[in-house]
Amino acid sequence: MKRGKARTVAVIPAYNEERRVGEVVREAGKYVDEVLVVDDGSSDRTSYAARRAGAEVLRLPGNRGVGHATRKGIEKAVGELGAEWVVLLDADGQHPPAKIPELLEKLGDGYDIVFAARRFNERMPLLKRIGNWWLTFATKLLAGASVHDSQSGFKAMTSDAFRRMRLKSDGYEVCSEIIFEAGRRRLRCCEVPIATLYPGGNGKGTGISDGIRVFILMLGMRLGAW
Repeated sequence: MKRGKARTVAVIPAYNEERRVGEVVREAGKYVDEVLVVDDGSSDRTSYAARRAGAEVLRLPGNRGVGHATRKGIEKAVGELGAEWVVLLDADGQHPPAKIPELLEKLGDGYDIVFAARRFNERMPLLKRIGNWWLTFATKLLAGASVHDSQSGFKAMTSDAFRRMRLKSDGYEVCSEIIFEAGRRRLRCCEVPIATLYPGGNGKGTGISDGIRVFILMLGMRLGAW
């Protein structure tokens, strides 16, 4: 694996992704020092496929949600694997690993967090397009942050940025929580555009009930109750 300006670990939360996680691991591994897959209590062979592709695997005892898996993964990457920079991406192929160098370049320029932003176009399923647009609008309104894709799980951050944030989300709301925390902690942020990809159909992501919960939690964050 190639070494960049700082020790970099890619953290990939995964739940029942044995068919696709291996390819994501192999591609991400071209651009980082180590790949860590967090198996969020999968019932299939996600852990086996990830290890076979060359990843370190953290297997959680039960399915707690992408936010919980993300937090545990970053904690291990920073605390045990010595990561100075952390890249987050999904296990289902929605995020192009070839864009990792561009995200890392921005960290090298002095940014604390770099968000990868998709376009809400016809390549995104209609319901997800509407939901992502609404949650991004709500995040801008409530967090006061200028982001164009608040629900993208593809991002990079420094270990210092993670330590300064106080993340506690277990579900999809973790994406909005990171934006809120970045604003609270006055972290330097920027965005990098990426292609909109949904391999195999609609893919996983925020559903209607998830979106409602995210919005309610954002209100709590804005009011200081979270």
